Amino acid sequence: MVPDLPPREALELAAHGATAVLATWLGLTVTVRSPASPATRAFGLITLFLTSWSLAVIVQRLSDVPLVDRVTNSVEDVAAFFVVAATPHIAIAVSAEGRWSGWQRLNVAAAYALALVATIPSVVNPEAKFAVTPPHFELAAIPGEVFGWAWIVIRIGLFATALGWIIVALRKAGGDVARRRQLQAALATVAVGALGGAVRFTPPLSDTDRWLGVSLVTLAAILATYAVFAQRIFFSAEVAGRTFRYSLIGALGVTAYVGLLVGADRLVRDALGIELPLVIAIGLVATVALWEPAAGLARRWILERTPREAAYHRLLRALGEPVLSAQAPAGSLHPALARLNRSFGLTGARMVGTDAQLIAADGRLDLDAPLGVRLPLVTDGQRLGELQLGPKRSGLPYTSDEVELLRLAAAYLAGSLRLAAAEQEQVEALDRLSAERADVLTTGSALHAALAGEAEGAAGRLKVFALGPLRVERDGELIRQWGGAKAGTRQAEALFAFLLDRGERGAGKDEIVELIWPDVDLDRADLAFHRTLGGLRTTLEPGRRGGNRGQAITFHNDRYHLDPALIAWNDVTAFEAAMAAAGASGEPHEALAHLEHARSLYRGDYLDDCPFYGDSEYVEERRALLRGRFVDLLLALGDRYEARGDRPAAAACFRQARLVAGNDLPPADEALTRLGAAT
Repeated sequence: MVPDLPPREALELAAHGATAVLATWLGLTVTVRSPASPATRAFGLITLFLTSWSLAVIVQRLSDVPLVDRVTNSVEDVAAFFVVAATPHIAIAVSAEGRWSGWQRLNVAAAYALALVATIPSVVNPEAKFAVTPPHFELAAIPGEVFGWAWIVIRIGLFATALGWIIVALRKAGGDVARRRQLQAALATVAVGALGGAVRFTPPLSDTDRWLGVSLVTLAAILATYAVFAQRIFFSAEVAGRTFRYSLIGALGVTAYVGLLVGADRLVRDALGIELPLVIAIGLVATVALWEPAAGLARRWILERTPREAAYHRLLRALGEPVLSAQAPAGSLHPALARLNRSFGLTGARMVGTDAQLIAADGRLDLDAPLGVRLPLVTDGQRLGELQLGPKRSGLPYTSDEVELLRLAAAYLAGSLRLAAAEQEQVEALDRLSAERADVLTTGSALHAALAGEAEGAAGRLKVFALGPLRVERDGELIRQWGGAKAGTRQAEALFAFLLDRGERGAGKDEIVELIWPDVDLDRADLAFHRTLGGLRTTLEPGRRGGNRGQAITFHNDRYHLDPALIAWNDVTAFEAAMAAAGASGEPHEALAHLEHARSLYRGDYLDDCPFYGDSEYVEERRALLRGRFVDLLLALGDRYEARGDRPAAAACFRQARLVAGNDLPPADEALTRLGAAT
């Protein structure tokens, strides 16, 4: 149970809680996701000390166990003292560029040494800590208050030193706006934190209003959040934005999920009267199973808001790079130029491509001014542009050592440009590959659906092969018996071909009788027609009962019609569709494939060898039309193979065209002569 606390103590604990949460989040985010550097290590230390300090105070205030109280009291003192020592450490790490001076190293070492000395009495004997009010540490004739005030002065001095380092760096930043904003954010954070620390350990407020100092420390943690993510002290702008969104939303999501699990587990335990953590156990198993797809979904929603970002992140994962903290090579160009300007005291620097287009710039650069330096941007023997540097603000010339350093900088910038270009190429290649993969998967899904639909929709329906001898299949089985017990199968097959060819026009009974029973008297012919019609209906609709005419063959307007829905596929329709697709295609290979497909469908003359109907005058017109279409197809194929340089295939097409046309085909003769294949 949480005890009832006075308002001031409640405010203090609330501030400590917020500080612990912010310090933990910031410390882990920076140390894990930003490049290792003295600044990140220093930031990790100070956030660790802050978290330990706040958590120790919270536990100490809420626990009534004596041993816990003693341990947390020692942790509180140690962490609080080392937070003070870490303040000049982080200030120097943020403000210094390049190697630290001997004085800076001595300052940091002295700060930690003083913090260590101050913690020893409080850890060994909590009644002998450095404090103004008793109980406190005393030594011989020196009153304890002296040690207490001396420690207060030392801590304030360390805070002042930290502020001094940042102020000096701010003055040296010159016109670098981004650098100035970073240092200003750092200065505000350290100033507010130092003020909070001073209020926290300086009487009389340290004894009566502890919440005030802690609240200022919490405000400093909030300012540190602004400095990290808004002013990009440890990250580039791109990385800072990604990290902030992902960390914040991810933390909130995980917190909500854990809270939901714990709450649901408690409800289930109370409802069932058991103590087994069933919900939490199942929740952990589900988390393990769903973590990867859930994390991928969150990443796409939070980080990959554009196809370009998604493709770039796929490249980073393929390279094994962290998505959150990886910085694009192009993003390092402007910071590098700004660093050159600060380090060498230049008036300006810029990079231009081989086409004289500006790539990146910092400061003001007068190309007509003397003492400027121009260095080629070359990597792997390839010139990518030029690094143009203005004169020094001091007016002094560049030394040979400085020029060598600048050449190294030019090599780095050229490498960054080349890497950026290579990454862009790989991103585009991955994007194309992803698109192709998605197309294949979509086509596969469509094929699966089509095959399923074909299997379902074609069940009981017919596949008709009419180019050549008539062949009809149902569910993969060839129909061999067309008529019933009292009807001839050849007559029923002829009736089917007649109705198939006529399509929507249908056929009258007189036409059918005249074709199939020309020499039979009317009464017998009429009887034979109806028997054949009934037998054909039974063949086309096997489940049809005798008194039911069904829908396969209908009768209206004095004509009989074959139901189009009965036909699942017709090679004539497929042949004409392939010819049309070949004519509409603008891609030679695709058109050739359509033509070859159409060629494979043409097995012979339309309804060749069909009983009765195949030898009738009714079929000749369409048969001749389709034969002519096939001749045109062969000529087109021959032309395309000739254009590709495949002379044997072209000659074969032209010879087949002559054969189909009856050896009277001048275009084929001319082509064979042209190919030297005339016979």
